[in-house]
Amino acid sequence: MKISVITPTYNSEKTIASNINSIVAQTYENFEQIIVDNLSSDSTLTITKEIYSKNNCTEKLIIISEKDEGIADAFNKGISKATGDIVTILNSDDSYFYFNLFKDVIKIFEEKKVLFVHGDILFKDRKFGTNLRRPLMCDIRIAMPFNHPTMFFKKDIFKEIGLFDKSFRYSMDFEFICRLIQKYDLGKVGYYFDANPMVVMRAGGASWNNEIKSIKETKRALKKHNLWNLKSFYHYSIRIIRTYLKKVFAKLGLNFIVKLWRKFKWSK
Repeated sequence: MKISVITPTYNSEKTIASNINSIVAQTYENFEQIIVDNLSSDSTLTITKEIYSKNNCTEKLIIISEKDEGIADAFNKGISKATGDIVTILNSDDSYFYFNLFKDVIKIFEEKKVLFVHGDILFKDRKFGTNLRRPLMCDIRIAMPFNHPTMFFKKDIFKEIGLFDKSFRYSMDFEFICRLIQKYDLGKVGYYFDANPMVVMRAGGASWNNEIKSIKETKRALKKHNLWNLKSFYHYSIRIIRTYLKKVFAKLGLNFIVKLWRKFKWSK
């Protein structure tokens, strides 16, 4: 089975090396990385090509360099170009694989009848504290059930569910999962890979920098799929309030309050 890693990039010269090195270091060699570059003006593509050349695996690198209509459009271009049986998305600005996991992920797909594999994230945030984040695996009306950056999908799932909705700028992954839960029992078709954190994710990505907009898009996604009710309204409101409070605490120099909350939340 072949793995296709899709990586949208735009002026990612400061972070792209850790992303790529975590891929070319994998001992499972049947993979490709598809760089979908939004016409970077820095050395993103130069660094990318140099690392692949240094590791003698340039045949595993595919570069699409053209203007896109946003992150969802970049995802879709990569998926359409992918030749692998398994597809995962690893953003260039904030993510890299934590360990040598491809061989284990493939083994799960070979032994289990699942449509996707997912797991934990190590979320690095100098401002509000670093946490190991396990997937909540909750009702989607409460929150996002999975850590999307860790999700490896069978490519066929995109034929059944469709690609990402380009009208969503930040929560396209949430909207995709809304569609997925309406077709499948995710507890049966997904496999939680409880080994190490699968992905390291740094604070500072697009959805992190536009948190309120991202939360508001989840409301639109729930309404789009007739999942908006009193439960979703309650948890949506709590998230909005909590996010605004985080901004207030940060301005007042009270980051330790957010750190304590996160430590409590993710220690469960």
